[in-house]
Amino acid sequence: MKATTQKNRGLSKRHTLGRLAAGWRESIFESIKSERLKLAVAVISATGCRPSELELGVVVRLTQDGRLQVGIQGTKVDARMHRGQPLRLLFICEDSLWGRYLKERAAAGALIVKYDAEGISQRLREKSRELWPRRSNLVSAYSYRHFLGRAMKESGLPAEEISKTLGHASDFAQLSYGRAGGGKKTSGQHGILKVIVQNPIRHSPKTDRHLRFAKSNHQLKGERA
Repeated sequence: MKATTQKNRGLSKRHTLGRLAAGWRESIFESIKSERLKLAVAVISATGCRPSELELGVVVRLTQDGRLQVGIQGTKVDARMHRGQPLRLLFICEDSLWGRYLKERAAAGALIVKYDAEGISQRLREKSRELWPRRSNLVSAYSYRHFLGRAMKESGLPAEEISKTLGHASDFAQLSYGRAGGGKKTSGQHGILKVIVQNPIRHSPKTDRHLRFAKSNHQLKGERA
């Protein structure tokens, strides 16, 4: 029952992403006063990591050449079933509010950012109610994950790169995150420069079938219009 609930919750966040207020990530980030919470939100804004991965602790550091790097220990990992990435390293663009914030905090040395998995979503829901009291759709930690998936898709990045970023072992799982919209409103907003993962991404035939179906459905809608 719990797994089904979590899955439905994730699907809900994917479908309601477009109903959130414009610039919701920036508004929430700027409204946070607590440094501990601001660091946690900066990390999920930059990486789309799972709340459970944030609970384990995410390493933020600057490389020798000054690039912002975030190391994430995967939580949905099953070696026997070849699921998930045990470790992934993300190189983050520093032009965003959270990119600059993380670089400033990591300038004095590497830091470990941790936050309770349920706590981070609870704080974000509270912020949603505070900033947009008339809206029924609330922001959670998974909203950031879906936003990142959508932004990468609308930016035209391949499924393999999206899978690496989200910590998947196969290029099929990324299809569940952030559907690309016709207007491509989030194109160029993902902020991911490069990703290194521990295991190579497996290509799934189901990905090809899905893409063929999506393309066919898009063409059909165009003909009807």
